[in-house]
Amino acid sequence: MRIGLYAAMDNGPVKDQRIDYIAVDGGLAHLYKQGIKPLLAIGDFDSLEDQKLLEDLQVERHPVQKDDTDTALAIKYAIAQGHDEIDVYGVLGGRADHMLAALCLLVQYPDTKITLYDRQNKITYLPKGHHHIPVTDDYFSLFALKDTVLSLNHCQYPLDHYLLKPFDPLCVSNTCEDYVLIDNSEAVLFLQTNNEGE
Repeated sequence: MRIGLYAAMDNGPVKDQRIDYIAVDGGLAHLYKQGIKPLLAIGDFDSLEDQKLLEDLQVERHPVQKDDTDTALAIKYAIAQGHDEIDVYGVLGGRADHMLAALCLLVQYPDTKITLYDRQNKITYLPKGHHHIPVTDDYFSLFALKDTVLSLNHCQYPLDHYLLKPFDPLCVSNTCEDYVLIDNSEAVLFLQTNNEGE
């Protein structure tokens, strides 16, 4: 079951208006701007300028001082409601600490397909295994979370059992015509970047 979250950073329009959304703090304003009324608003709402937007909504309010980010609370809520696929907007491109915390959530919940979006990027977690991923007119990059043996085929820069270590930038900005084949012995982060921002 799929759902979307929109947090405080304005990452542009959502990719799919057919699914339900949860507003995370100031993300409520971004959803309303797109004509989307969320199922729920969650957070401490310290980044929501117009508190009147919370009227006539189901609200789960949390204190400013807490052990989780608002996005983490929304992810936990969505998973508890049975969602196993979550599209997340509003966490890329702003404060670096919040962006890195959002990337941590991809690793923290490996059994949930969490995808982070902004206008130009799409980031997801790939568990170990064999993957066939459509990529059209985009760059793609891979980043190791731990040492992983990586093979890439059907792309501009193929690899054959390369030992990709964390912080190794070798797999940045690869391209392919329609799809890439990936074999990875451990989980990696997979990022697609379109050319619109160039």
